[in-house]
Formats: sequence, structure tokens, C-alpha cells
Amino acid sequence: MKYLLPLLTLLAVGCQDKLLGLTDNAVPLVHIKVKVTGDLQQLRPPGTLGETPHLRVALVWGAVYVPDPFCAIYQVLPLDPSATAVAQAGCRDVFGFVPAQVGESVAVAADGSATLDLINLPNAAVLVGEVTSRVGYASILVFDDRNDNGTLELHRAAQRNTGPGGGPGGGPGGAPLPDSATPTVKGDFVYGASFISMTQPDQRIAYLEGTFDANNALYGLFYPRTGCAAGPTTGFSILSAGGFPALLGLQALAGAGGDLEDPTTCSVKTLDSTVTIPLQATETVRDAACSGGGTSGVVRYAEPKSQPDWLQPWACVPVKYSPCLLGIPIPGQDCSKFDAKARPALAVAAAPGDCKGNTHYVLKGCATDANCDAPQWDYTTPAKKPVWWPCDVGSTP
Repeated sequence: MKYLLPLLTLLAVGCQDKLLGLTDNAVPLVHIKVKVTGDLQQLRPPGTLGETPHLRVALVWGAVYVPDPFCAIYQVLPLDPSATAVAQAGCRDVFGFVPAQVGESVAVAADGSATLDLINLPNAAVLVGEVTSRVGYASILVFDDRNDNGTLELHRAAQRNTGPGGGPGGGPGGAPLPDSATPTVKGDFVYGASFISMTQPDQRIAYLEGTFDANNALYGLFYPRTGCAAGPTTGFSILSAGGFPALLGLQALAGAGGDLEDPTTCSVKTLDSTVTIPLQATETVRDAACSGGGTSGVVRYAEPKSQPDWLQPWACVPVKYSPCLLGIPIPGQDCSKFDAKARPALAVAAAPGDCKGNTHYVLKGCATDANCDAPQWDYTTPAKKPVWWPCDVGSTP
């Protein structure tokens, strides 16, 4: 989709060199004070009640993440009950925080206090912008370190294979994950985060090199705070914002523009302030520990080799997604020839797990393009078409 393509430029930003702090004598660069509130015992899943919790906080740097357009549209808009059910079950919050790298971690004291001592600067892989002006954002996650190894492990959703040439990916249809990426029996449970979603009030840790440029297009696409007058200060700071409605965010992605945040909810503070994080049920915040898998704003497709799990939400959906589905005028978009009724693809949500996921099947196509010139698979002939296939070209909800 053209309105998401500018986001792809973010994926190429930065090198992989790690910027080290004063590691020779382990003198912290900065300290971040945290206060955890609430009663963990009331929130623990039944299977963990016999365990002794090891509550910790971890600084987690955010990833550049571009949701596929199926999730961006159907998660927000109730256009089709079946497709919306798939999006709600299989799509992470399209405006949510997506983790990239886990940084420092420390145990939470009995009174709920903790101090994160940062030894290293964030490396260039999590910074967006140019060398003279680039920024990274982090969320502080509260988690039960169930394997007691002192750090938070990120998880990813398991996906079906895309077929020939599909390659790995965290979006729909990504290749099976290696064992090292599969959640362990005693995987860490997240119980809170300072930055969960741009649609909720957040407190994010910012690191800025150089001077923040509010007119930088990249900054406006990387966890934007549109409507907040002040950006981060050089070095480390704590940014707060009140959140915005998902529909406004979707319209902004489509190019409608406009400020998102209420400026009265915006603030920029030094690290002398304390970040307060209330505990909550793990299912409401666990996406904050689910890696995005490097998705790039495109739907990944899979071969219909075998029947999907029909017990999970499924729907016949369009192959082409367009801002025309929003039903509002979008600059540069001609909606006169868009056919919203053509639904030749099958979207199926993954079974419930630590992370959400979904798979899109097409009878003919390639892993990242259902209309590719040289299809990687073709099941459209009567001899190869699956007898269970529910979506024909032109089918409607």
C-alpha cells in the first residue's frame, strides 16, 4: 500500500555497531527510578501459583514495526465481522510498542521500587534518523523471571510455512521459528509496561543524539507524538503522552494528517522523575514482549497445502487493501475502481498463545505478492484446487 511505503525507509536506518558506556569499571551512565504498584498475587495465572515469583523490570528498546494492512484496517474498522474477528484474534495492536532489544534488568524490591543502572548506550540498530539527529524509544517492562536467569526473553508467534521462497517473517505466513525462539515451558510473564500502546497513556524512555527535528519525516513515523510540542532532549529523557483513538491513528497512516495527541497530556522530564508502572493481567500486556519479526507493511501469503484449523477465526478477505476502505477522501487516492467485494484470500488466526499471529492463504501467488508475475504456487486448476477451499474470486462476506 502506497500510504505505508514511506515507513519502509525506517528499516534501513542505522548500523549494527554497539555504543558502549563506561564498561571497564561498570560505572552507570544514568539511573532510571521505577515504582511498581499493585498486587501481583491476584494477577498470576493458576498454573504459576505454586511458584515463587521473581519480579524484575527491564529496559526494552522499541523496534521499527510496520503492521500489515489487513491488521491496520480490520483491527480498527468493523467492516466485516468475520475479518474483524480474525484481526482481533491474530493481530497485535497495530499502534502498540514492539520490542527490538532487551537492555538492563534489575529485581523489584519488596516495596515495589527499582533502579535501572544503564551501563551501555543504545546501539544504532534501535535508533532512527541521521547521524546528526537520531532517536530511540524504550519501554520499561515488569516481568516475572520464571527461569530466574536475570533477563527478559522475547517471544514470537509461530507461523505456518509460506512455501517456496517464503523466508522467515513475523507477519502472516512467516516460516516456522527455530527452537531458540519458541517460548519455554517457564517463559517469562509480563505484568506491566510503561509504554504499551500509542492509544494508551505512556511513559517512554527516550535517547536522542544531536538535536530533535520535529519536521523530520522519519520521527513522525516512529512511535509519533503528533500534537506534542516538545520532543526529547539530548541524551536521556522521559516522555509522556495521553494516547489517541485508533481510528485517528489509522486515518493518519492513510495520509489524512492532523494532530493525534492532546497537548495537555504531553510532557518531557529528566531522569530525576520516577516512572510508575501499575501491574495488570499478563494477557493485556504480553504483546510488549512479542518480537515483531521485522515485518515490512506487506501481507505474507501461504500455500493452501493443508486445511487450516477451522476452530480458529477465519474469513475470506481481499488480496488488495486500500485506504478506500476507510470511506473518507484520501489525497492522491482514486477509489472509483476499487472493488471491496472481491475476497479471494483466506485469513486464519493462529491458535491462542504467548504471541498473536495469522496466516493468509491464496490459491495462486508468491509469499509477498498474491498477484506476482511468476507465481511460486498455483492451485487454481480443478485437479489441484483443495476441496475445502471456501473463498472464490468475487466472494463476499
